[in-house]
This record gives sequence, C-alpha cells and structure tokens, in this order.
Amino acid sequence: MQSSLYSQYLHLKHRQNQTPQTLWNGCGTLEKCQIGTRKYAIKISQVPDDLQHVNIQQTSFSLQRKIKSYVKEQHFYRHYALCLRDLCLLPQAIELHEINGKFITLLEDFEPLGFQNKSSVSTVHIKRVLDWLATFHANWLTEDTDNDEFETFGYGNYWHLDTRPDEYQKMPNSALKESAHKIDKTLKRIRYHTLIHGDAKLANFAFDDNRVIGYDFQHVGLGNGLSDVMLLFTTVLNNAQLETECNDLLAYYFSRLQQALVHKCSAISFCDLQQQWQESWCFIWADFHRFLQGWRPEHHKINDYMKKQTAIALRQTEK
Repeated sequence: MQSSLYSQYLHLKHRQNQTPQTLWNGCGTLEKCQIGTRKYAIKISQVPDDLQHVNIQQTSFSLQRKIKSYVKEQHFYRHYALCLRDLCLLPQAIELHEINGKFITLLEDFEPLGFQNKSSVSTVHIKRVLDWLATFHANWLTEDTDNDEFETFGYGNYWHLDTRPDEYQKMPNSALKESAHKIDKTLKRIRYHTLIHGDAKLANFAFDDNRVIGYDFQHVGLGNGLSDVMLLFTTVLNNAQLETECNDLLAYYFSRLQQALVHKCSAISFCDLQQQWQESWCFIWADFHRFLQGWRPEHHKINDYMKKQTAIALRQTEK
C-alpha cells in the first residue's frame, strides 16, 4: 500500500486543515482530501469495542453484524459496482483496504461534480430516486441468486429478522411479535428477489440539477425491491402524503422497472413480478414495523399508514 492514494493522504493529512465528519455512533470518519487535481472522499470505518448507543446493547453478535456490513460494502464496490457504470450513478471506488479491522473505502468526491444532499425534496426528486432504484433492481433480477457469490451478501437491509434477535426479544408481546417469523417467511417465499440497496433513505442520495447519485452500500443484499421503496418513502413522505401519494409513486416505480427490464431484454414475466411484489407491500411495512418496535417503539416512522399496512399483513397471516 506504499504507493496508494490513501498512503499519500496520510502523508499530507497534517497539511490539510479539515475536520472529518463522524460516522454513525463513532464507527469511523468520512474525510475529504485533494491529491493533485482530484478530490476524494475517504470512509474510514471501524466498530468500537465499547459502542455506546441508547437503543443498542453491544454484543458479539451485533459487533459481527456491523463488521460484516463493511465487508459487504467493499465486496459490492469491488465486484458489482462496475456493472452499473452505464445504468445508474454511484461514486467511483478508487481504493479499498482492510487493515487490522479498519476498512478504508476511498471514493471520488461527488460534491465537486455538482451533487449535493437534500434535507427535503419534491416529487421530481423522489421520482429520480425511484428511477435509480428501478434500474438498480432490474439489473440483478435475472441473476442466479443461488450462486456462491451472493452468499457474501446474504439478505439485504439492516432490519432483517435473522440479524436482529436482540430487537425481537425487546419487543412487547403483541400480534406483530407473534407473527414476525410468519411475515419473514412470507417475504422469503416470494419468487422474485434481486439485490437491494438495503438503506435507501434520502440521506444516501445526492442530486445535481438533473441527476441523482446513490451511495453507502453497507446493507446491500438479496431482497424485494419494494423494501428499498418503502424505506425511501419513510424518509420523504409524512403520513398524509403516504395516504395520498403512495399509490401513484408505486405505479411510477413499476413503470420504470418495466422499462429497465425491457432494456435488459429480460425474460421475467413482469405481470407476475408486479403482482407478487404488490401483494408483499403490507408485509414489508409490517417487517420494518417489527424492527422499530424492538429498536425504538416511540419512533416517528410508526405512523397510521404503517399501522394500517401491518394490520393488513396480520390479517393475511391468519388465513
């Protein structure tokens, strides 16, 4: 690594008077630098042994889950990101290192290219993210999800039941807790899976005047594409907007997904795919509701729309 850009950055670091951005709960930093004429963003990740969080008690299980998320992200950038180069925008990975449990992900800095994060967005921006997600999902729908390479990822998203036993145990006794494994099995039985982003919140997308770029692939993995859509909606739509705008935005997502599959000359039956994924919508919300109840039961995302979808899912599991 002697001639790497990261080693050059370490040599120059004392000269570049910048304050790094702290990552989630002290699990590293995001640092910016300029080497020559190019600007880079360097994500340096490492889980502290004594991670302190109001809603999380650090265990060996949770520690390994977090470490695996860094492995997954680097695996994605190393083996999958290039497949998307001409389809949807994501930062170019320049260097990837793992040194004594520290993960260094050196990326191009997209801010000098005109991309900025937004704290609130219009319908136009939401549709741009849905375009991005539809293209991302379509690219993996024709893959053989049983091959060994996908095993590195496992299931995507950060609230997957198998990876959240602590939160499940913390849930109060309820119909949702009793049905949690049935809901999980229902989602796993769906015929059509793809690689999902896994953490498709607004904060993981940046916009220029006409385009959107997606990043942060720690929770990528197999799943239902609507899991990404659901999580996006929880960060851009309030309860009233979910009631009035959700169906139209879902229809838009499916139209873009169909176009992307046609572009790929996919042999997948889109009608069958759409029907199965639409039928899973209530289960996806209920599955996320299950996680929030065990993680932070007072979370503002547990709104009337989520409760309504959970009620529909629970009725379905009783049949």
